[in-house]
Amino acid sequence: MTAARSVRRSRGRRPDDDLRGAALRLTAQFTGLVLILLAVVGGIVFAIVANSIAESSERALEAATQIDSPEDAPEGTYVTIVDGHTGGQVVTPPGMPAALLDTAAIQSVAAGGSDVRSERTVDGRSYLLLTTSSTADRNHDRVVQVAVDQHESAEELTRLVTALLIAAAVAAVLAFVAAYLMARRAIRPLAEALALQRRFVADASHELRTPLTLLSTRAQLLQRRGRSGLPADVTASVDEIVTDTRALTEILDDLLIAADPRSVAEPVTVDVAAVADEAVSLLRDDALARGIVLRRSGSTAPVLVAGSRAALLRLVIALATNALDHARGAVEVDVRATGALAVVRVDDDGTGFAPEIAANAFERFASGRATEPSSAGGIRHYGLGLAIVAEITRRHHGTVTIDRSAPGGAVVCSIPLQAPERGR
Repeated sequence: MTAARSVRRSRGRRPDDDLRGAALRLTAQFTGLVLILLAVVGGIVFAIVANSIAESSERALEAATQIDSPEDAPEGTYVTIVDGHTGGQVVTPPGMPAALLDTAAIQSVAAGGSDVRSERTVDGRSYLLLTTSSTADRNHDRVVQVAVDQHESAEELTRLVTALLIAAAVAAVLAFVAAYLMARRAIRPLAEALALQRRFVADASHELRTPLTLLSTRAQLLQRRGRSGLPADVTASVDEIVTDTRALTEILDDLLIAADPRSVAEPVTVDVAAVADEAVSLLRDDALARGIVLRRSGSTAPVLVAGSRAALLRLVIALATNALDHARGAVEVDVRATGALAVVRVDDDGTGFAPEIAANAFERFASGRATEPSSAGGIRHYGLGLAIVAEITRRHHGTVTIDRSAPGGAVVCSIPLQAPERGR
């Protein structure tokens, strides 16, 4: 009844909660993508504008070198002229900060050196400087130093960044709202279909399990009371009915677990070694009827993980049942702690997994290994066992693999051990 109880627990959740959660996840992903695109576009725009401003400042520097008088310079541009005709007299514009003049650059250019470009910060303002002898003076005996205030350019870039951030914020809000509405509209049919599936699973759990239980009980009563007075063929048929009802119950458990991905119980401390012991005990009669030796090996000490005991029992039973389906004479269930992992390994001496089968062995209804004949007449292989194993392992944050190096078939499940409690 474990699967039925877990399905009933999941039935109490509202479909709108799943729809809202899925829509929010898609919306967050879409909004994140929009923000990344906006950041890329904004970076490109900022780089283009910054480059344009730098080129504009360079042109302003070059143009100011051709000015004949410091008073003719535009606002924010300061032109200092050292005229050779007047014996090196320095002419500075009114209002120019005293610390802005770069005398070392002027002396260098006046001595025949190359043009000097530099930056200087005075009173919290940044200036771009150019000192050159390439001026409008035909005699080339004049040195000009031009300083262009970068404050306006910096403010322009700041305004651009502010505008880009505001635009990005508005776009992100609009993208979030639009994406959320569209995601809800797109996901709603799927959410309704999933809700219908879960209702069907819950109804199937109730409607199918009850008659199956009654059928199994009546068949077992008939099996116990009717052997002496019934022909041998009828007795064999009764035995087959008991076996088939048991198989149908197991298939129903598989379908219930597979149909609702949320039907896992709250994590509790589970001893995987004890679970394996119970699974081997439950399957020992089936193994004997098939003429197969079912062994339990590995650790006898507790191997503790956090998870669902019923689900892990189903995992070990599914692994062992799959091995019994394909074994010739022996199946071994090994449980041990290896490092930080609880490792469940089930080996059989069957034909093993062919390469083309191993690739999709954990998919639903994948049944690639030929079932070994048994004295019980052969158990039908429905292809859900390993798919259920993979699903339960994934829910417990573990991995499941096929060990093709083993001589027969070997499936290995690794699940993280339970972290020790603090304070112990």
